[in-house]
Amino acid sequence: MEFDFLQFAKPLIRAPTAPFHEHFALGVVRSFAAERPLIQVLHDRCGNSLLLYDGGDQQEDDEFIVLTAHLDHPGLVWRSAQESGRALFEILGGVDLEQALATGVRIFDLNRPATQRGIPGTIVRIVEEEGTRYPLLEVAAARDIPQGPGTFAMWDLPAFRMSNRRLSGRAIDDLAGAAVALCVLDSLVRQQASVRLGVLLTRAEEVGFVGMLAALEAGFLPRRALYINIECSSVAAGAVLGAGPILRVGDRLWVFDPDISGGLGALADELASQQPSFRYQRKLMDSGACEATPLMQADYRTGAVALPLGNYHNSGPGAQLAPEHIHLDDANGLVRLLVHVAQRGIGAGLAHSAVVLDSMLAGRLAKYRDRLLPI
Repeated sequence: MEFDFLQFAKPLIRAPTAPFHEHFALGVVRSFAAERPLIQVLHDRCGNSLLLYDGGDQQEDDEFIVLTAHLDHPGLVWRSAQESGRALFEILGGVDLEQALATGVRIFDLNRPATQRGIPGTIVRIVEEEGTRYPLLEVAAARDIPQGPGTFAMWDLPAFRMSNRRLSGRAIDDLAGAAVALCVLDSLVRQQASVRLGVLLTRAEEVGFVGMLAALEAGFLPRRALYINIECSSVAAGAVLGAGPILRVGDRLWVFDPDISGGLGALADELASQQPSFRYQRKLMDSGACEATPLMQADYRTGAVALPLGNYHNSGPGAQLAPEHIHLDDANGLVRLLVHVAQRGIGAGLAHSAVVLDSMLAGRLAKYRDRLLPI
């Protein structure tokens, strides 16, 4: 079956977003769900969204998979008005400050259409604020800046570009991960597959997983589900762009459920045996942390996958911030893998993996047991 990852990636990655300002990206998700009546959409009081597809061939208490991704990206959020055409903004999310100060911004307003291009602005002054990670930034624009909580800014970088199978943009992390999840869900809906799958899309991940933490606190997440977090993770941790999606066994803070990791690995091997063009990588990816860690800490069974990401958080090789980028083959490969996982189930992969491992270990002992003479 063919997958059209770009169909879902283009509108999501082009959507302006920042922590606590994910409204335009969420609008894309709502439109996606509205066009597919088989998808049920739930929201918690903090704006996290859970999309559920039920193919009707499972018992109510059966385990099912929930894919997770977040809809924000590091950016600037309005703090206060200054003189005409100026405002103070705070940086939310990790960014290279020196490069950020040398980069222009685009100012967006939640009260205007999602198609807005943004008002170009320049950082003209920094204002130190005690006890904070970054100073406040005074931004000037050639015309009036919308003043109020609905105003935010992104770095003035191309929103979306494709060149030689490399997809780049100002906010690939984690909108590309969310696009992968929607593409998987769309595939199952079009097949009317006899499986159950959820997609959890969270807010404000870039300031410390706070959307996910709020969802956990509220009891919003189904306990019987197995969770697979989708991230865009820096190639600085050792992954190779274009070498396939990553089976992520942990992050900077924690390691993830070994059964889910084992099941993912077995199903990835199974897919590779069926489709020789499929490749994958298995890595810790410890240059950052992801939402799988708070899920694990709350005793939810969780694994993770990732897309290798260049220019993580827009940190480029030059003096200014740069677009992030991923390889289209990695994204398509991850869609293929997760569709396969949804159809086969983690349990099938784990059972196969256990049988193969037991056989290998038993055979090794049988081969050498007689040589273990007493000493």
